[in-house]
Amino acid sequence: MEKNLPDDFFAEFLPVSKEQWLERIAKDLKGKPLEDLYWHLGTGLTVDPFGHADDQPAPLSPLSATPHKWEINEDMDAGSPAEANRQALEALAFGAESVHFHLVESNISDQMETLLSRIYLDYISLHFSGPGVTNGPAAVLAVLAGIAGEQNVPLQHLRGTLGYNPMTGQLTDWRYLSDLLQFAQETLPGFRCISVDGTSAFNGPESAADELAALLRRGAQYLSQGAAHGLDPDDLAVRMQFNLHIGTSYFVEIAKLRAFKLLWLNVLNAWKVEPAYPALDVRFAPGVYTDDLYTNMIRATTMAMSAALGGADRITVLPYDAGREAQAQYPRAFGRRIARNVQHLLKLESGFEQMSDPAAGSFYIEKLTAQLAEKAWEQVGV
Repeated sequence: MEKNLPDDFFAEFLPVSKEQWLERIAKDLKGKPLEDLYWHLGTGLTVDPFGHADDQPAPLSPLSATPHKWEINEDMDAGSPAEANRQALEALAFGAESVHFHLVESNISDQMETLLSRIYLDYISLHFSGPGVTNGPAAVLAVLAGIAGEQNVPLQHLRGTLGYNPMTGQLTDWRYLSDLLQFAQETLPGFRCISVDGTSAFNGPESAADELAALLRRGAQYLSQGAAHGLDPDDLAVRMQFNLHIGTSYFVEIAKLRAFKLLWLNVLNAWKVEPAYPALDVRFAPGVYTDDLYTNMIRATTMAMSAALGGADRITVLPYDAGREAQAQYPRAFGRRIARNVQHLLKLESGFEQMSDPAAGSFYIEKLTAQLAEKAWEQVGV
């Protein structure tokens, strides 16, 4: 029920400056140095635990005025296409909105037919990675377009990504990349076919600014190298997605994702490209789970929360028994179901998708976002 509050509802709560607040905290500490409560993230970045409106030069605004929605993703290893298809159908039946196939074979025609059997291609988003993509990204798109044509699915309705990151190889054939981008634009406009991978740069919260700088440099390198080889930066930008890992440092991960979104806008502005927030595919970093499987369930929830609050576009929650399946008392399908349900709870019960940039206005997170962005931008020098 909507309630109209009187204009003077908060009148009895007198404003308190940061100086007054710190004076009271110093008194409560009884001689303990206030500096002991500060957090040092790497070199030259100190996190103030007492965020306040006085820290902000101007009133804060959300990164977006509309509610931010993300996709619930689930991964399938396509080593056995029939089994991967079975898992995908199960995931979709129980609420997954995105499926990601890791293609291990280069000969993908028959493989794709099996993987996508009985899947409504225009209902969910489709993502492909692995050697099958690296060795022939255009072939993946062509086969997908052929299957969609057989099903009478309009190609412009398909959406998804390729885990194709050509700059990681020894030689980037920019002519091939140009042809790939043109093919995607004309045939599958809803597909992003370049994945800028920042997962290797993840090294915990102390290196968050370094991680952002590394990812930003990689994205900017595509624009600069592409332009040098005759590719339109606007065309490149709309075909890119960014892959990030997150860890268990709740507030740092929220701020890290928000900071990267702001940083990428700066890069696009430098190239005079139409500003748009980057597409963020977010996954859990290796090593975040422990041998206590039920602790992993809790970690999965808080990490998924930080990804959603930070503005991820696609989130993959690891099953609580990932890498420890032999220790689990329940079938593997149970772990995947719990992983999906974590995100269902955030969307449907906690209402995370009904808010636009829910972290906005938290002075602590806002200041940490700005600090990470400034530190990373110093390193990049775009």
